[in-house]
Amino acid sequence: MAEKEEHGGDGVVVVDPKPSKGFTSKVVDWLEKLMVKLMFDSSQPQHFLSGNFAPVRDGTPPCKNLPVIGYLPVGQTD
Repeated sequence: MAEKEEHGGDGVVVVDPKPSKGFTSKVVDWLEKLMVKLMFDSSQPQHFLSGNFAPVRDGTPPCKNLPVIGYLPVGQTD
């Protein structure tokens, strides 16, 4: 590879990408922003905020002395 890899501490490879901001990159970015702007419809419900992923309407307040059933495995306690 022509790229130089630098190793950080603990054997971790440090990734330092340097994206090109040339004419082609700017055109692609502009086209992407245009497509998002044309396809986004604020009148439609947001599908990723529905079903099990919808915001909670009736939250329960925190409670004290909550009974816990079970135990922590040996070695997991401090």
